[in-house]
Formats: sequence, structure tokens, C-alpha cells
Amino acid sequence: MLKCIPIKLSFFIILFATFEVYGKSTNVLRLSCEYDPNLIKKETKNVDSLAIEKLDTMQICSSYNCKDIVEVNTEKKSNGKAEYRMRNSWFNHQGILLDDFLISKNTISIVTFVSQAYFLESYIIDRITGKTKRTFFRFDDPEFFNDIRKLGKSTKNDKPLFNKKGKLSLKTIKSFSLKPRETFYFEGQCLEGTGV
Repeated sequence: MLKCIPIKLSFFIILFATFEVYGKSTNVLRLSCEYDPNLIKKETKNVDSLAIEKLDTMQICSSYNCKDIVEVNTEKKSNGKAEYRMRNSWFNHQGILLDDFLISKNTISIVTFVSQAYFLESYIIDRITGKTKRTFFRFDDPEFFNDIRKLGKSTKNDKPLFNKKGKLSLKTIKSFSLKPRETFYFEGQCLEGTGV
């Protein structure tokens, strides 16, 4: 019985070390963002131009958060590749998987995959001025679901709708000319915090 203890102990140490390497999430970027309610624009499906109606910007700010903390975290997978996820007021549990994440000397670009609730966000941030453009897409309408179903069944479709993880990207949506139910445009400032 005593001979088994070192073997079991060794097994747990290896298991713990492996979990540390592949299971630990690391903060890559933290942004404190604030958007100007007077600059919010909304585009609705089947409307040619930006909606002229007077927007209830207080309600939009309440729903979509004109003040927000945005975090990008990375997690190493067992295959050695990194997976990036974004957390903010909308995707605040485990975060949402990123389709595109680029940091250069002057800009930051973040684009999420479409979530299971069929929402998607994108950010373009000027690292020097903090000036930010955020776009929030809503695809949660029956017409969009029907279009996706038809495209999935189509034999003419030679390019896949979803990636290997079953995710739908903004690039794919645009390539099939699928339009969101609503698009909200925000302008403001995102300032970088810890983790950069």
C-alpha cells in the first residue's frame, strides 16, 4: 500500500502541471471604454440608409452599455495553439471566442464569432488617441435563421458556412450577403489598462 503512494503522488503532480500549462487563462488586454450617446447610430434590416428616427440613446446605453470594461484573455490548448476570448458586459461568463484579434503599434482590432444567441461585436481602437468604433450586430430573427438553414442544405454551396468548431464568422455572413436584423454603431474612447 505504501509503495502506491509515490506513484499516485507523481500522477497528481503531472496532472496538476499539465492543467496549469493548458488550462490557465491569461489576460492579454484590458480596456476601459466609454461611448458618446450622441454619436450612436442604428441601422435596421431592409432600410436603405441609417435610421432617421430619433433614437432613445438612454435606452440603448442601458441595453448595450455605453460604459464598459473589455477584456481579451488567451488560453493555451493541448495542441499548443492559443484561443482568444473576449469578455465584456454582454459576453461576461466565459467570454466569447474571437474570430479576429490584431494588435499593432497603432491599432487594435477585435471581432467576435457569432454567439449562440446570434449577436456579434467588432471594435477598431486607435491605441494613440483611444478613439474607438464599436459595432454591435443582431442576427436574431427568423428570416436570418431560415437563410442559414437554406444555405446549409444547398448543394450549390461550395464553401462551408461554419468553421470546424461550428462557429459562424462575420466574413462568412458578408460573403453570403446575409444582413443583420439591427446594427448599432458606437463611437467613443477605449483606454488600455493592465495586461498589455
